[in-house]
Order: sequence, then C-alpha cells, then structure tokens
Amino acid sequence: MKLRASFKKLLIFFLFIGYCSISNGQSLQEQKEFNEAFNTLIKYFKDSEDRNMGEFLRAGIVIDSVNYHFNPPVLWKSGVNSNDDIFTLEVSDNPIALEIKEIVLENPYGDKFPVSYSVIYEGRLISLFESGRFVCHSISSMQRDLSFEKKINTKNFKYHWTVNNKLVGLSKGKYYYLNTKDKWQKYKEKFPLIDQPKLFEDDSYISFCDSKYEWGGTVYFYNKATGEMFFTKSTDANTIYVNEGKYYILSELGHIGGNSALKEISNPELLTPISLEEIRKHPRSSEISAVLKDDKSNASRNVFFFRRIGLYSTFNYKGRTIYLTNLNLFNRAFLAEIENNTVKIVNPLFNSRIFAHRSLTTTYSDAILINIVNFNIERKGEVTCIIIKDDQFIKLDWNKKYH
Repeated sequence: MKLRASFKKLLIFFLFIGYCSISNGQSLQEQKEFNEAFNTLIKYFKDSEDRNMGEFLRAGIVIDSVNYHFNPPVLWKSGVNSNDDIFTLEVSDNPIALEIKEIVLENPYGDKFPVSYSVIYEGRLISLFESGRFVCHSISSMQRDLSFEKKINTKNFKYHWTVNNKLVGLSKGKYYYLNTKDKWQKYKEKFPLIDQPKLFEDDSYISFCDSKYEWGGTVYFYNKATGEMFFTKSTDANTIYVNEGKYYILSELGHIGGNSALKEISNPELLTPISLEEIRKHPRSSEISAVLKDDKSNASRNVFFFRRIGLYSTFNYKGRTIYLTNLNLFNRAFLAEIENNTVKIVNPLFNSRIFAHRSLTTTYSDAILINIVNFNIERKGEVTCIIIKDDQFIKLDWNKKYH
C-alpha cells in the first residue's frame, strides 16, 4: 500500500510540474501527450520491479538488482557493492518538452548504410555511400536536395568530414574541399585523418579516437598550427566539449551492461606526446586496432565513472548539459541531466531503447548531430543519426526503424 501511494504521488507531482513549468509554446494536447509519455516511463520502472528482478538475478546481475526497489522519486539506484561511482535515477522537476520525430531515410544506390558519418553542411545532411556518391537532405524539411547532389557528385569519395567549416572529402588518396562555387578544389592544409571520423574540432585542435573495445582506447589532440599530437586514454569516446577553458571527454562502452565516463583535461598540450606516424602503424583496417600506450602526464582527471548506464552523447541545450542516456537493464533511452551523481530524466523520448556503438556528437551553428553505429546491424556504417534543432529531436534511421 505504501509503494502504491508513493507511485500515485509521483504521478500527481509530475502532472503538476508538466502543466506548470513547460513554456515553449506547447498546446494543451502536446502537454498532455508529453505527460503521458513520462507517466508511461514511470509505470514501466514500477512494473519492472516484479517483472525483471528474477531475470536479473538469474543472469547474475546482482550488483544492481539485489538492492533495487521502486521508491519514488527514485526509479533506480546503481550497485552499492561496486567501487565505481554510485548514481541515482530520478524524474527531473524541470523537464524539457521537445517535438519527437522518427524518420526513415532511404538511399538511392543500393548499398545499405553510409560508409562515413554524415555531416551537416550549409543546412544539409550530407551522407556518403559505398558507391562513392553523396546523398543530401535539407535539415529543415528532410527532403532530398537533388540539385546540390548533382553539383557535388562529380568525384567518387572514400570518406568525408567538415573541417574549418568546409566540406572535405578523400578521393583517390587526395583531399578536396568544396569551394564557394560548389566546385571541388584541392585541400592543401595539414589534416591527420584518413578513414576515421573527426571527434572534435575548435580553433586549436582536431581530435579523433581509436578503440579496442573493452581492452581500451585512445583520444588524440592534433594541434592544427604545429602538427604536434598528444593523447590520453579513453575507451570509445563519443563527445568532446569545452567548458571554461577545459576539455571534457565523454566515453561509453557497451560491454556487459555498459559503462560511461567523463574525463576533464585542463590543457591538451600537457598530455603525453605521440607522432602521427606511430598512430598509423596501427591500421584501422583492423576493427580492434588501437594504440594502447599509457598517458603518464597526469594532465587529466576522471569526473565520474558509472556502470550499467550508457551515456551516448552530451550537448548543450539552452544552457543545460544534457545526456542521451540508455539504461540497458531496462531497455529504455531518455534525455537526462546529471547533478551530484543523480541522473535526472528530462524527456522520455520514445519510451524504448536506442542501442549504439561508437556514437559521435558534433555541435554545428544550426543543429546538433549525433551519429550512431549499431554492431547488431552493421559493424562500421552509420545506422542511425539524430538531429536536435528548434526544439525538435529527430531520429533518422537508414532503411527502416531501429529500436
């Protein structure tokens, strides 16, 4: 009876918060649908106590399950027997209402998935396929831009990026950029990437990473002016952002329930140096190839390390640091904030899971883009990407919907 009363109080509390605090122009119907989505998520956690605990125990997942009780406002608490950081999962009292969309994109070339991560360039989502040709979609309408495709499909490309606000592609071992007349021109500036995504770029650095999955991984900072490189250990990094002059690396490893970490770097130049030649001794033709040297600089610190939770992305939304989060034990993905080791759900999204490997987040001037690979479907190609813009969360799946 006490549990049932607590559950009802939580639902009534959230309904009040939802109707009183959402002020982004939602209609009453939209507010109602948003609240119902949250209520569905809360009920799912409540029902999971009876439905899933036995399954968790039989699977040997005891760290997170033996002490689990649905006790509103706490929906979940990570294992108390672990040496890792403990986190609590709750519903936020400051939710974020977004228009949630799911769109299936089809490619015209027969091959299934983009061979390099899609990018945003001049209001378009630019995707490259195995044929060496681009497919372009307007990010305002998500319609094909056939005219622009015709302009840029004059060469066959192996990989593509945005670099220094330019669209850059690799064709027959040479780099080209699209000039102001939409013509491909040789790109003569120094560039460290061959066939891997760009993880991050600012005025000083280009960053990228490699991975050996549960055996480790590395993030590199390439100085654009000097060509010098520095590295630190980070397994499956997905986002780098800068706050108050410090660099932060978010990583997520989807192994045995998943784990996520945030690392702070005060100055990349203080990390351990490494040469580009040494990195390229480990060819990326091998999926698990990585330079697994130790960073002995002591120029970084761990902000947190959580088990049993996947933080696929982090981004700034109207001054708030938001995480795209997947709780693997419950097969649920949502948007959340993290405050003092409390994960606060701000939007329940689709009330389903989003499964990701090697995700990557890029913040552009007009949108946020999250690229996602799903090893259950495709080992290397982009299966899904997400665009966040104008109070919209748009999940784009190639060929069919994936959950």
